[in-house]
Amino acid sequence: MPWIANFLGGLGGHGWGLSHARETAKLYNQLKPAMIYASELTLFPDTPLSRDVAEGKFAEATERERMEEMQEFIRCLTVPTIFRAEHVTMPVRINGRVPEDKKAMISRLQETMDTNGEERLQMYLSSVYSL
Repeated sequence: MPWIANFLGGLGGHGWGLSHARETAKLYNQLKPAMIYASELTLFPDTPLSRDVAEGKFAEATERERMEEMQEFIRCLTVPTIFRAEHVTMPVRINGRVPEDKKAMISRLQETMDTNGEERLQMYLSSVYSL
């Protein structure tokens, strides 16, 4: 039966993105989802995770780390699937088919990182909080 999986970038926090990407791709390669829909972790005030950040128990991934994580996730996917990262939390919209469009999707993320610094990417994320 066809099913849709979700990938939540930034979930591992600062320093854990590449590992999260590889392990999640490894699992999805075995489970063979028909489509993978990706979004980014967004911390809202007065949530347990935002309190963990305030208390120093959790460090958020930088925007660059999140994009590198998404690149690694796409790079590690081997199962034929549709990939969509079009959620409002994404500073750049990515969609395509794996394996055919992997290179183009990875390049689009790289181009976004190369043309936008961390501060500009953070500004985008801050605008999501106001929704």
